[in-house]
Amino acid sequence: MSYDSSRVEEAVNMETSLFWKTVTSLLALALFLYPIYGGLFGGPPALFFRPTYLLLIMLLTAIVLPSRIFRENSVGEWILNGVIIAGVVACFWVAFTWRDFTLSFSLSPAEKVGAIVLIVGAMEMTRRTAVKPLNYIAIIAIFYALFGFMLPDSFGHAGVSVDRLLWSQVFSTDGLFGTPLAIGATYIGLFVFFAALLEASGGGEKFMNFTLAIAGRYRGGPAKVAILASALMGMMSGSAVTNIVTTGVITIPMMKRVGYKPEFAAGVESTASLGSQITPPILGATAFLMSEITGYPLIQVMALTLIPCLLFYFCIFMQVHLASIKFEIERLTPDEIPNLRRASLEVIPFIIPIFVLVVLLWQRYSPDYAVTLTIFSFILVCLITRDTRNRLFSNFMGAMRNGANTCIPLVGSLAMAGVIIGVLTMTGLGDRLSYLIEVVSGGNIHIMLIMTAVTCMLLGMGMVTIGAYVLVAVTVAPMLVDLGIELIVAHLFIFYFAVMSAISPPVMVGVFAASSIANSNPVKTAIHALRLSIVGFLVPFIFIYEPRILMIGGPSWLGIYLLASTAIAIVALAICFERYSLFRPISTWRASLFLVVAILLMLPSALLSTIGLVGFLVLLLMEYVARPSRATQLPNNQSVEYRDE
Repeated sequence: MSYDSSRVEEAVNMETSLFWKTVTSLLALALFLYPIYGGLFGGPPALFFRPTYLLLIMLLTAIVLPSRIFRENSVGEWILNGVIIAGVVACFWVAFTWRDFTLSFSLSPAEKVGAIVLIVGAMEMTRRTAVKPLNYIAIIAIFYALFGFMLPDSFGHAGVSVDRLLWSQVFSTDGLFGTPLAIGATYIGLFVFFAALLEASGGGEKFMNFTLAIAGRYRGGPAKVAILASALMGMMSGSAVTNIVTTGVITIPMMKRVGYKPEFAAGVESTASLGSQITPPILGATAFLMSEITGYPLIQVMALTLIPCLLFYFCIFMQVHLASIKFEIERLTPDEIPNLRRASLEVIPFIIPIFVLVVLLWQRYSPDYAVTLTIFSFILVCLITRDTRNRLFSNFMGAMRNGANTCIPLVGSLAMAGVIIGVLTMTGLGDRLSYLIEVVSGGNIHIMLIMTAVTCMLLGMGMVTIGAYVLVAVTVAPMLVDLGIELIVAHLFIFYFAVMSAISPPVMVGVFAASSIANSNPVKTAIHALRLSIVGFLVPFIFIYEPRILMIGGPSWLGIYLLASTAIAIVALAICFERYSLFRPISTWRASLFLVVAILLMLPSALLSTIGLVGFLVLLLMEYVARPSRATQLPNNQSVEYRDE
């Protein structure tokens, strides 16, 4: 009998792969069940629950994410994995000894080493993810805490000892194990698994079929499908990049096939997917943190984001619609459009748990309890339908692994955000930053708002939205509130600009993701994306100057009027950008007139909005009178000229 070493090696590799897959599945299941237990029965003490949750995440990171510095199985790789494992041991140590440090603020040399190892291990975990820029900010914050007393009075502080810094970061709930990590380990973690369950059970495919059945039959159907699919998928994923890679692989090729330039197709997909983070109820998981910080009920936070979300998608739709008419972009063929009745019936099981979630939150149940029952309701729905019932176990375990992988960067960013917030609180730097912004702006609220918006977008580059939001929320939001802006409105303003950073230059994470699918020029794609998403940059200023447009405190005549004028302004903006009125192509100077009336319509003033409305109607009447006959309509081949602009 011959000895085949290659087969033996292959068998060993398969066995090893199966072993690690089993380990990661068990860790993922633990990450799912641990907060479920807390949601149903109340969790253990904070300084036991949070360290033990973090150690599960760190263990998973060491297994599934390479160091990206050294080769696999090299000595360097094992050393960096050892750093994370040492952090895991330190988490275990904190979880079982934290009571010994409740009244003792001094640490022995060995305890200091343990605390440092824990922080470094958490940073190594975060470094392996897309949110590693938070590490740099956390390191700067720690150095500031230790050496900030050397700085001038305007920027310095009284001084922080090493013992006090390490104790507050590790043995209190004001540092690494602070509120951000707590929310990540409960509400947000559960929502991530809920979204993963929906996706693994075929929710993405069913939502896509539903949107194809609704929008595919109209002119420019693929682009409109991308808009509607991204909005629906946003209710599940809450992630722009996830939305792009999920829906974009289908919608971008369809858009290109019917005549859209790759840059325009990628711009539509990246912008529509960006809206997933402002689409209720999940809001990219930031809603939970916003609710915790502001004290507003989660259901109210979700309700207040509905109007800006609708305006955002309406802006994309109008530009796509006018472009489709102008260049006679074709609709999908009948064989590409699913049956509407069947698609509607198939999507219902995936809508039910979202409806259950909203009802539970409306009834004032706690978010973690509401999400737990929502997950159970979805599992019950899966047992009813034969297709999902037959694949329930495999779908469930796949969702556990995908959800756990998504939790790694999310929890890493929240842990580092806790470190940064702990330093801001301990040193008073947050108040100093607010004071600095106030000094630089000269107390001018308009300049302060612009500086806040720019800060959000800068921090959001290469960072998850929730990380950028929390950093600005704890530093700048109190200053905005002191200026008379309502608390929740100030936080919504910060949130929207943190979201918009995904398509803002120079990083443009969402744009690059869509460009890679479309094989398009990223710069041209970014230009299209910024134009399509212009309302995302304008609406936050509108509602911060006139909060009644959000219907805070209930509908009012002024709020309804301003909302209607903003919607009309979006139509005027679309006409300006596409240089196509509802009846004919227009010149640049005529387009500039529509831009002027759009600005007037968006100003939070009933008088100026009325002037803009009158101007808009006059311009439309002129365009209707000057409309060409059907014989002089643009031919199809002119779309090539537009797409090359």
